[in-house]
Amino acid sequence: MQTLIFFEKQLRKIERAFCYAAAGLVFVMIFPTTVDVFLRYVFNAPLPEMFQLTEFMMVGVVYFAIAYVQQLKDHIRIEAATQWLPPRIQEILDIFGYGVGFIIFAIISWQTGRIAWEAWETADYTMGIVQFPLWPAKSILPIGTGLLTLRLLVDIILNFNRITEDQSNRKDPGTGEE
Repeated sequence: MQTLIFFEKQLRKIERAFCYAAAGLVFVMIFPTTVDVFLRYVFNAPLPEMFQLTEFMMVGVVYFAIAYVQQLKDHIRIEAATQWLPPRIQEILDIFGYGVGFIIFAIISWQTGRIAWEAWETADYTMGIVQFPLWPAKSILPIGTGLLTLRLLVDIILNFNRITEDQSNRKDPGTGEE
C-alpha cells in the first residue's frame, strides 16, 4: 500500500506539471492569435496557417490537462440516479465507471500511440502554405490519455481499498466486535 501511495503522489506531480504545460500552451496561443487578428483587421494580411497552428496547440490544452481534471474528480457526472443510493453503492458504481473509462482510454492510448508513431516514421506533414509536422500533435493524445489511464487505474485501486477497509472496520452487529 505504501508503494501505491508513493506512486499516487508522484502521479499527482506529473499531472500537475502537464496541467501547467496546458496552461502554458493557452498563454502561448494568445500571442500569435492576437498578432494574427491585428494583422488581419489592420493591414488585411493575416499570418499564414495561424488557425491550424492554434488547433494543434488546442489538442495539448485539452489532453495535457485531462488526467489532472480526473485527479480532482471534476469531470462531468450525472448524479440524478445515484444521489439517492447509499455511499458504498455510489463508490462501487464509481469503480465500475473508472473501470470502463480505463478500458476505453487504454485502447485510445494504444491506438493513438500507434498513429503518432506512424506519423513520426512517415514524416507526415500538413498540406498548405506552411507545412507543420503532424507527429507532435498526434503524440499529445497518447501521452494525455495514457496519463488518464494511469489515473483511472490508481483511482480504481484506491477506491477498492477504501471500500474493503470500510467493510473490515465495521463492527459485527451480532457480537459487537470488529
